[in-house]
Amino acid sequence: MAEQVKMIFKRALSHYAQVLEKLQEDKELDFSNDIFLQDIQNNVNKINGIIDGVDAPDDGQSILDKNRELLCCALQNYIDDLGKMKDLIKSKLQNSVPALPSFTFTTVDEEIALAKRIQTSSCIEHGF
Repeated sequence: MAEQVKMIFKRALSHYAQVLEKLQEDKELDFSNDIFLQDIQNNVNKINGIIDGVDAPDDGQSILDKNRELLCCALQNYIDDLGKMKDLIKSKLQNSVPALPSFTFTTVDEEIALAKRIQTSSCIEHGF
């Protein structure tokens, strides 16, 4: 598996793990039963195992094949959230008093473009 593909999938998975961890800490969700917390933690552990497996010299491709659906969903969420964060930052700059000039998101735009290319080759072309 190419290094850029590994990097993007690891970032997408890390992002997904952070989303799940924030759910555990969400005060609006009343986890009166620990089984929800346990399921969330089990998924975080699974994701972290996949992240570790992506770097394995021989297993990187098999990790992708075995977990393609999860990887592709995490990648889509990562792409969407990068776009949302970019829009939020632009909005905050425009709504400040006085309004601040926007700037270019060169690194973010490059990350989104790379993630979309990887999504096409690793997900869409494989039916995900």
